[in-house]
Amino acid sequence: MRILPITFGIKNKNSVINSQTLSTPLHQNSIPENNTDTFTANNSDISFNGKYSTFITNKNELKKLAKNGHLGCIWCGGSMFTQNELDMFQHVSKRLSSSGELFSRVMLHFKDYLPSERIKLVKQISNYSRAFPNNDLKYILKKMTPSAEKRLIHKQYFILHNIQKLKPELPTELHKDFDILINHSKHRIKEIPYVSEYSAKEFCYQLNKLAKTLPLKEKEEILKIAQILTHPIFKEIDQTLPEKWLKRVYLQAKINPNRKGNYLSPHNFNAKDKLKLILLNNITEKAKNNNNLSIIKLCELTKNKILGVPVKVQFSNKAFTYKLYEILENVKNEKLRNKFEKQIKKLPTSLSNKDAFIVKYKNEPTEIIISKLLADSLVTIEHITPILRNTSDKELKLINKNLSKNNRIIRGIDNIDNWALAHNWCNLLHGCKNIKNEDFPFSKEAGIKYFKTLINDVNQGLLSADSVINMAKNYFEQTGIKIKLNGMKYTKE
Repeated sequence: MRILPITFGIKNKNSVINSQTLSTPLHQNSIPENNTDTFTANNSDISFNGKYSTFITNKNELKKLAKNGHLGCIWCGGSMFTQNELDMFQHVSKRLSSSGELFSRVMLHFKDYLPSERIKLVKQISNYSRAFPNNDLKYILKKMTPSAEKRLIHKQYFILHNIQKLKPELPTELHKDFDILINHSKHRIKEIPYVSEYSAKEFCYQLNKLAKTLPLKEKEEILKIAQILTHPIFKEIDQTLPEKWLKRVYLQAKINPNRKGNYLSPHNFNAKDKLKLILLNNITEKAKNNNNLSIIKLCELTKNKILGVPVKVQFSNKAFTYKLYEILENVKNEKLRNKFEKQIKKLPTSLSNKDAFIVKYKNEPTEIIISKLLADSLVTIEHITPILRNTSDKELKLINKNLSKNNRIIRGIDNIDNWALAHNWCNLLHGCKNIKNEDFPFSKEAGIKYFKTLINDVNQGLLSADSVINMAKNYFEQTGIKIKLNGMKYTKE
């Protein structure tokens, strides 16, 4: 069935979204052979005059090579969306979500851009749309949710059971904390209210994600207040607070102590918990001023945790992993730690499992669901050799101490010689892991195809040959895969 071009009826310069324009690759024969010609990647603002007059040298210019599938992901070979293309989808998200059948047809046209589990999800939406014709996307997802929840719970419980089987290998003094974590996780998975443990770090992590949509000034104020909750003083046994410290907190958080509900005696037996509630109330007030319901909900949930009120808490892979690693922190048995890590990696995520995606976003507006569905297919700048921003030289030296010479981690540089284009999800999967030789988790053919395209781009004058040679060297150092640059024209630059 031919479905393109698709008109969404929006009266502006983008009124017609021709998905062929978005997805048709730039084939080699569409690139002019004459080096003096001007090459424009489908109005992408990438152009040059003369043989080697202007090479791509910055990240935004490089990202434009992903447009229309011209340059695929270095790790998996799939096509990638540019930010402008994702913005276009967001612009017409209401029209797309008005019909489950229309949504699935359009998304399946872009299946080369999506990870396999997202394609399965779209196909499932398509099947449900046939069973429930003339219904919108929200209705279809609501129908899909009950069975998705059952499958997801079954898989999560199975993995938790396998993790629990490793308990006898743990030191006995860790058994109590381990049992609490497993029991709480089961309550979270089944959405059963329980007296949940309060964690300032977990609250700040979630708040940081939710605050991204706030204006910069309000975001900074809220995060500054939240950071107070992580102060080491809250972990001390004494529940009272030093008067001078409390005054500094009120000053830093811009809280008026004379206002109703804000007064707190530093000698109060429950001063620490009361201060936490005052700070959370202050964050809630700022969130209300910005109509941010997600932050308000998070603060209410956190206040109930502090007060010991049973609450429903959504299961989070990251929170579970963080708490488990806290328990394993002093376990020196490397084999046992690897066993736990192997099981943790099997936990379903919204990227690796379509049921996890449905459950995670079941209550979100459809425009958010569409945005999340496509976001992992965004083109990103990948550092072939990780630049390790958050790792000091001292930490790097300690990491490499027990590694063989061939497997030692090196710090990459942040310039075009070390840049590549990759999907957002592939970029995250790579991270700073060792992916050399037998540990390589991606497609070897994708890398070979990627560099073949770069050779054509060099020959057309878009890229410097020296840069591509250095990219290939970095790729070999990281993966152990040799890249042949046959046919690339080299001119001394």
